[in-house]
Amino acid sequence: MNWQTAVWIYKKELRLFFGTYMGPLVLGGTAFLNALFVMILNFNGTANYEIATYITFISFMTTILIAMVIISMGSIVEERNKGTLELLFTSPITDLEIVFGKFMFGVTVCAIITVFINGLFPLLLYAFWKAPFYMVASGSVGVFLLGIFTFTIGMFGSSLGKNQMISLLISVLIILTLWVVGYFSHLFQATTRKVLFHLHIFSHFAAFAKGVLPLTGIVFFLSGTFLFLYLTVKVLESRRWRG
Repeated sequence: MNWQTAVWIYKKELRLFFGTYMGPLVLGGTAFLNALFVMILNFNGTANYEIATYITFISFMTTILIAMVIISMGSIVEERNKGTLELLFTSPITDLEIVFGKFMFGVTVCAIITVFINGLFPLLLYAFWKAPFYMVASGSVGVFLLGIFTFTIGMFGSSLGKNQMISLLISVLIILTLWVVGYFSHLFQATTRKVLFHLHIFSHFAAFAKGVLPLTGIVFFLSGTFLFLYLTVKVLESRRWRG
């Protein structure tokens, strides 16, 4: 893989994001929703700061899901609709470089949200809301891992869809499947139940929000990220060969 080419795609995505309405919309909207959640959850006389911090990071889970799906749903399908994907296919750029460059853009945006939007709320409001630091740290790690995992799902959906709405529906369907599968695991036998519960997004993230860095959760989010990156590359390769 040519790293310079991947970096060029990464910089192109950053310019498009921060040079249009999308950057302020996603970052500003995420900050607004997070501020709303923090005000509701932590300025109502709650004395148990651990419970308040846990609930707050559960709400941050919702905002990172929304933000990463929005920025990823058009990552590839818009390139195809504008005709720029065909230009990339005819240039000496591999599918891996395209996907990796876009993925690094998603990682950057996710890091900005995790550190400068989510992570600063407990620090700035510490006088009113004494959030335990270990929960803030582990919760932030969980938000970041969930964010990049969601972004790769969105990229995969974008590689399959013919427009942004179809890409959005594919991504939401995958996320919802992984969201609810754990709730129905009790209907199956022990082995199947264990597998289905392991695929449950919420159970993995909830551990981070409680102040734990679970190895199973880290492995789940990272392996899922690499899986959907691999699937996205394969979809692009099949499109390239089909012309």
